Amino acid sequence: MKKMNNKGFSLVELIIVIAIMAVLVGVLAPQFLKYVESSRVQKDESAAAEVLNATKIACSVEKVYNALPATGTTVTAQDGQNVTSACTDLQNEILLTIPDKIEYTSKLHDNKTYTITVAINASNGTVNVTGAW
Repeated sequence: MKKMNNKGFSLVELIIVIAIMAVLVGVLAPQFLKYVESSRVQKDESAAAEVLNATKIACSVEKVYNALPATGTTVTAQDGQNVTSACTDLQNEILLTIPDKIEYTSKLHDNKTYTITVAINASNGTVNVTGAW
């Protein structure tokens, strides 16, 4: 008599393993996508905060401070564009810190433009930099 060699898995066992994996993927995929989007939002908010901080630092440079209009100015950070400002000295100083285009990757911030307001307090000469996003 010949002995049968039963090596490997049966078709039923393989189908059960594939079904279990499909259920796990179906449960875990939405959570994974939520975490990915959350990290993109955090990255975009970090980029906006970086522009705000670069604007504050740029305003502390004497040449930029002297070039600021008495009425103040704005800085815009638009998706897919370099940081811009009506005050050329301020814009050039910011571009030394952030030379690349701003790229927002989250659905929340995609294709948006954020504005930073630079105001000068006439009584004491201090600069107030605030962001709106």
